[in-house]
Amino acid sequence: MFVNMKLLINKFVVALLIVFLGAPELLDAQGYYNRYEYRRKRHEITFGAGASSCLTDVGGSDLTKQDFEQSDFRNTFRSVYDIDLAKTNFTGNFSYIYNLASKLTFRLNAAISQISGDDAETQEYYRNNRRLNFNTFLGEVALMSEFIIINERTGNRYNLKTPAGKYLGVKSPLGIGLYVFGGIGGVYFDPAGFDRYIDANGEIRPDDGSMIAGARYKLRELNTEGNGFPGDTLFAEGQTYGPVAMCIPMGIGIKKAFNGNGGIKLEFGFRFTNTDYLDDVSRTYHDWSDPSKYDGEVGSETQIRMSGTGTGYEWTYYGYAPDGTYPFDGWSPAPEIGSIDNNPYKVQRTHTEHGMQRGNPDNDDSYMFLTLSAYKKFNNAAKSYRTINMHQKRKIKASF
Repeated sequence: MFVNMKLLINKFVVALLIVFLGAPELLDAQGYYNRYEYRRKRHEITFGAGASSCLTDVGGSDLTKQDFEQSDFRNTFRSVYDIDLAKTNFTGNFSYIYNLASKLTFRLNAAISQISGDDAETQEYYRNNRRLNFNTFLGEVALMSEFIIINERTGNRYNLKTPAGKYLGVKSPLGIGLYVFGGIGGVYFDPAGFDRYIDANGEIRPDDGSMIAGARYKLRELNTEGNGFPGDTLFAEGQTYGPVAMCIPMGIGIKKAFNGNGGIKLEFGFRFTNTDYLDDVSRTYHDWSDPSKYDGEVGSETQIRMSGTGTGYEWTYYGYAPDGTYPFDGWSPAPEIGSIDNNPYKVQRTHTEHGMQRGNPDNDDSYMFLTLSAYKKFNNAAKSYRTINMHQKRKIKASF
């Protein structure tokens, strides 16, 4: 389950190493900085808000089916433009940061968000044909560590120099800081979806708030892929996926200080997870032909509709049954395609029959945040003077 997650993490780490290689020159260009300043400003809090999006099996861009069969290298770039911008949602976050060293911090992060996806938003045939949709609240708590590549600075009004000739302030008035972060956490999710009733013409009826068209259902309890039913090879009988998954947050941010104690930061973070069920879609369409497997409180008709099994645009399948055994129900003779001795037949099919691919279980779901935050550092007044002078004392030799 973690194979694709590890592959993406490796690619991200390579990108970070490239940034690190250029860090020394950037640091030298920023002028003087007291590397022990963090000791009197250990504690920091951050509040922010922004946008969220996700990469799941539902919705996405107008890619063709062949794009899903490309190599891992191409899929890396596919992920960028497969984001469904029309389904961008909100996020809010709070962080407590403890400065361990001048370049390293410990961070406790909490975030709430909403993500969603809708096959109606894409023109790619196979996904649009499924007519699935989802939305879910996300609640995330994570432990992270920040590595500071460039410290943010407020500058010096008069651009003064030290006796060694270094500027006390920055050469650039911007004083932008740069950092990367990573960690581990957990995320709560509970996907729900709207019932898209399909009329006699095969078209999706607009949501009107009634119980037939547009009713909203919690998807996890519907077991739309037969989760935990007899014969299921993934979940034990009566079980399904849980509402909590592990996440691995990684990202990059920039900071702009307004003074020595506060400023703003712009941060992009990507969350890898170990679940493929943020959108309730992962494997194949379930066989609902045995009512004893799914008869429950929610009712079998709701489960079938919300699973999408047997829905979508129809097409005609032609075949032969020379031995008289027909593999599909609902067939009719098709003498127009061959000799009657070969028992030619035709049957109306969709791309959503039981056993056909519903999602891609090889790629776990992920989500991402882009946030703008304000941060506040807190002075430790008792240690201020001692911290400033601790590493600047000169040894005086007596001469007699």
